[in-house]
Amino acid sequence: MFIICYNMPLNKVDEKIEVLQINEIYNAFYESPLEITTDENGYGYIEKEDELTTLKVAFDGPEEDLESFKNEVSNLINETPINVYEENYDYDDFSLPAIDIDDNWVLASPDEEIEGKNKINFISQGAFGTGLHETTQDLLRVILSKDFSNKRVLDIGTGSGILSIATAIKGASEVVALDIRDVKDEVELNASLNNLNNIKVFVGDALSKEVNIEGKFDWIYINIGGEETHMFMDFIKSHLKDNGTLLVSGLVEWSFDNIKSMVESNGFNMIEKHQSNEWVTAIFN
Repeated sequence: MFIICYNMPLNKVDEKIEVLQINEIYNAFYESPLEITTDENGYGYIEKEDELTTLKVAFDGPEEDLESFKNEVSNLINETPINVYEENYDYDDFSLPAIDIDDNWVLASPDEEIEGKNKINFISQGAFGTGLHETTQDLLRVILSKDFSNKRVLDIGTGSGILSIATAIKGASEVVALDIRDVKDEVELNASLNNLNNIKVFVGDALSKEVNIEGKFDWIYINIGGEETHMFMDFIKSHLKDNGTLLVSGLVEWSFDNIKSMVESNGFNMIEKHQSNEWVTAIFN
């Protein structure tokens, strides 16, 4: 595949892409120049409309046709390319480097041999929760240090399902993995790599009753941020057993006290707090 590159202001890119699409050229993309910001719930971003960005148009035909395709694109958008390069993608390689969780556990691809540690087999296919982020590693350390025997657990915003998988490995009788995005295939693939059959994946918006989660749980995890934790609080209280445990993560230190107060105002008490850099995880009962 060849990539043809054009520099232009961000505020002109969508107009150029629309012209290409009208002419049935669809494989065009760009990265917005962003300024990372913080707010009370964590991180955000602002698109820098006046800065230059690079519009990239992909061509996957034979090389002898590249020049005529480049000329066609350039004439359509009235721009001169700054670069053309060849890109070879390996779509079959989803492996990640092995991630040491603690002294006893490691997260690694199925074909990687690990000695002296327990291994969680894992293939990342793009959903959130690869094990690389501080919050995911903190959560894995917490989960893998506990015994979930005969416990029923709900994982809200499961993403890749890695927390559900760790919980099932640690003895949970049933894990319900919930996400608004369709992550069912990825979660079930990684569960099968660890010989697990006690994870049930539900896809949909539970707050609008698009998906129905039945029964009550011994543990509920929510790892999608402070604002979302607030939104889910009534749902959590209606699905957590009276003596149940709530694990809240994806929080930033500058908003943690507010989220902690909100959770405690709903009848919970914090019993554990874990932090890596600015990211905070708390456990309530």
